[in-house]
Formats: sequence, structure tokens, C-alpha cells
Amino acid sequence: MQILPNPTMVALQVVPFLVTLLGLYFIIFKPMLGYLTGREDAITGAQHRASDLRKQLGEKVSDYERRAAAARQEIAERRGARRATALREAEAVLASARTEVEAHTASAVSQLNGGAAAARDELRANAGRLASQIAGRVLGRPLNAAVG
Repeated sequence: MQILPNPTMVALQVVPFLVTLLGLYFIIFKPMLGYLTGREDAITGAQHRASDLRKQLGEKVSDYERRAAAARQEIAERRGARRATALREAEAVLASARTEVEAHTASAVSQLNGGAAAARDELRANAGRLASQIAGRVLGRPLNAAVG
């Protein structure tokens, strides 16, 4: 009984095994490793590009937000300026209307005072005559105007 294997038999069995391994390496393993390496590189490159795009997007968003805030501020300032202008114009119109109303009121008061004074003077002038007429009617006879 022999414990050591026959070296010729081992060599004859190792040669087809090595040829098969070389064939598998060149036909299957090398292309598959190239494909996997390329895929890994593509994934890594895509991740880097996505990271760069996220950074660019963040910068653009912050730029847009900054510009939008500036535009909102400008709009608020313009709105405030227009509102202040409108308030000044409204105050001017109100002041003009007040002045006009006060002038009309003063004119109406002076006309009423003049009319009242004229009515008082007329009543004073006619008071004696009216008193004589009333007394004459009450007494039933005419009164002399020269009663003294």
C-alpha cells in the first residue's frame, strides 16, 4: 500500500485543472471583475456628481431665498412709501375740505346773523305798528298813533 500519490498522475490531473482555471479567469472572471469595477466606479462617480449637484442646489436655493427676501423688503419699502404718500394726499384733501367747509359754515353763519339782525330790526320797526293793530282789534276800535 502506497501512501504517497504518483507524481505523474498528480501532474496529469493538475494540468487540466490549471487550464480550466486560466480559461475561467480570462473568459468569466476577468470580464466580470472589469464589469464590477466599472459599475463601482460609475456608482461612486454618480454619488460624487449627486453630492456636487446637491451643493449647487443648496447654493442656488440660498441665493434665490436671499433675492426673494431682498425683493420682499423692497416691496415693503415701496408699499410703505406709497402708503405714506397716499396718507399725505388724504390729509391734504381733508385739510382742504375742512377749510372749505369752515368757509361755507362761516359764510352761512354770517348770512344767518345778518338775516337775524335784519329780522330783529324789522320786528323792532314793526313792533309799534303791530302793537297798535293788536290793541285796536282787542278794543274793537282804532287807536291813535299820536297817543303819548
